[in-house]
Amino acid sequence: MNLSEAVRSKARELGADLVGIAPVERFKNAPLRMSPLGLLPGAKSVVVSAIHHLDAAIELDGEPTPQHISSYATQSTAMNPQLDDLSFQLARFLEDQGQVALPIAASNIWRYYGYKDLKVDFAPDLAHRYAAVAAGLAQIGWSGLALTPQFGPRQRFVSVITEAELEPTPMLPEEPLCDECQACVNNCPTDAFRQEVSGMNEIEIGGQVFRFPEINKWRCSWAENFCLDLDLKVPEQVTEEVALRYIERYGLRGGEMGACLRFCMVPEHRYYDLNYCRAARRRKSPELGEGRDARPTELLEGLRGILQGRPYEVMAIASAESFAEDPYINPELHLPDAKSVISLAVRAPEGGHESSQVDWGMWRTLAYAAFDLAHYLDMQGYAATTHTHIPDTRVAVQLGTYDPEAEMKYATVLTSAELPEGLERRERHTAQMTAEEVRELGRELGADLVGFFNTERFTQFREAYEELGRPPVVRETVRDTSMYGPYVPAVESEEVRLRSPEEHLTGAQSVIVLGLHFPDATLDTAKVTPAETTGPFGFVEEESLQLLRDTALRLATRLSDAGWRATISEDVTGLASMTKNPRGVIPDMRANAEAAALAGLGTLGVSGFPLTPEYGTRQRFMAVVTDMPLPNDELYQGEWPCAGCDRPCVTACPMQALNGEVQTIELEGVRLPMPRHDEFACDWAKRYGLEASEGPEFYALNSDQPLPEERNGQAIAEAVTRVKWGMQKRLYSIAGDCLRVCPAGRKREYGKG
Repeated sequence: MNLSEAVRSKARELGADLVGIAPVERFKNAPLRMSPLGLLPGAKSVVVSAIHHLDAAIELDGEPTPQHISSYATQSTAMNPQLDDLSFQLARFLEDQGQVALPIAASNIWRYYGYKDLKVDFAPDLAHRYAAVAAGLAQIGWSGLALTPQFGPRQRFVSVITEAELEPTPMLPEEPLCDECQACVNNCPTDAFRQEVSGMNEIEIGGQVFRFPEINKWRCSWAENFCLDLDLKVPEQVTEEVALRYIERYGLRGGEMGACLRFCMVPEHRYYDLNYCRAARRRKSPELGEGRDARPTELLEGLRGILQGRPYEVMAIASAESFAEDPYINPELHLPDAKSVISLAVRAPEGGHESSQVDWGMWRTLAYAAFDLAHYLDMQGYAATTHTHIPDTRVAVQLGTYDPEAEMKYATVLTSAELPEGLERRERHTAQMTAEEVRELGRELGADLVGFFNTERFTQFREAYEELGRPPVVRETVRDTSMYGPYVPAVESEEVRLRSPEEHLTGAQSVIVLGLHFPDATLDTAKVTPAETTGPFGFVEEESLQLLRDTALRLATRLSDAGWRATISEDVTGLASMTKNPRGVIPDMRANAEAAALAGLGTLGVSGFPLTPEYGTRQRFMAVVTDMPLPNDELYQGEWPCAGCDRPCVTACPMQALNGEVQTIELEGVRLPMPRHDEFACDWAKRYGLEASEGPEFYALNSDQPLPEERNGQAIAEAVTRVKWGMQKRLYSIAGDCLRVCPAGRKREYGKG
């Protein structure tokens, strides 16, 4: 199998329904700052993958108004996250083949305003819909959406840019998929295709030209992005200022389901059934295996295969008719042709019920599993949906999956397939594991690095740490209580002190530290390539945490199966701070640094970031705390990477938060560096975005504020309220120069061009 075939095969293994490859030449008309070459100057190919929307979610949701959303939310709970996983893992796969690869997030990382010579609002790093056209998967319709022959507009895309020269996918035939039926125009709740249209877009991709209206994206985003009420009369002109005034006056209602997506379908698959829904329905395609010829037992085997290896607890199936006597459960309200109801449950590992990381991981596991079951049935030719307003816990009670004595979460899948009724529990792996088997399992589940330390070593570390004279401190922080527009600060306090494993799990014996490497190009290219973006790094900084949480939860579940207790922590020592990210405020790159060093995976650099022999600074860590006794791994005894370094991190920091000061701890005959930094100054830039050069300026935000003399929460609150954040406040990324310029692990140095 050549590399092109291997890439396509890997993408499908990771969940893609459609995969295409575009040569960079097909992007020759794209603005440089939104092009593959602008993002990765040596790029030769772009790999584009898609996941199909559940047909029932599109056809039935958005009633009676586009802001009445239930199953359409699978886009944000499952589809976009799975596309992010796919992009990240496919880029890593290409790296493993010796290729440079830059993953792009599926959504929600873009510039709301024009940037320098880029005169485009709402500009993503790379427009996946145009990349899908260039990869031979789609055409652009009158709505501006990417239409595929298989699903019309009902898919979402993600892209990976690479220096690998891959075999391109042929462009689709020029015969248009869009017949300009005007359903998108006639059903748009903000009338975006007729009001404030500034002309026609004419875009050439790979020799094909696509024409569609140049709409005002601020109008289009009225509810979908900005959550304004569609019952309000939308003004004749919509700008950022108008949207912010309406948010101030009327508040937020919620997002919307795009009517352009809902009412559109390519002619070949379009049909109507007004007794079912108002939207066009998609006629299932035999070429995709949607022939409805699978027997119920075969479908059940397919569902079992999807759940194989996942940390779900129980799956139960019953006929929709079995709920006829229950006045509170009416499957037909959510899926008119429902024949079967599936109840799915996940359970917290023993000991993990009080961890927010376990809680988030359980919801993500459940959302993925429910969507994947529904998606499988959809692709088999049946209607299927999940994430409806049906009372999931009551369904679980009826089907016998409810356990009042366990920490459980539940989801329901409805389908028109007639499935065999019954209840199945996950096979538990109760056999005891050796330490090496635990280590190998961690790697099998997705970690690149796995190390152990026990509580005896931690006690020795704590005693030495306390001798450094670093007493607990109360850190005043500021939380933004508004979604858009001005910062509305709430000053809070948090205690910063060295926390022990026992504080996470009573009776803890050991800590398992899991490390995950993120693609090098995401950090190497931040700020300095022609695109001048921090988006790809911001994406993988958060995505690596999500994948580590998945791995940690699965590992904790296996430990629980074997009779041990386990929980998860993204910052087991409690010494890290936070950083701004388009996905929210997340733990900074120093999180679990001390834990990684105690587990022998590496050491700490002058910057305070963990450094490993394998990846330098290019990894994240998650900890699993357990009462299973595990041996200490040998502490890192290699040469300190900072010893012969001229310490560019110190000089690069615009806040002068690093001065090179490093104390040391002697532990088991090994000297562990314990660097110090000015945490307030560091947070000023990375947590609050008050140093524009660390990220905001690359999103056209002028956020610079001088460090105050009085360093407290009030000073932070005053500073963040002085900045004109606008809508961009939520969607910028930080890429600290201290991290970016560190030579440890750096594979390539790019410059502005």
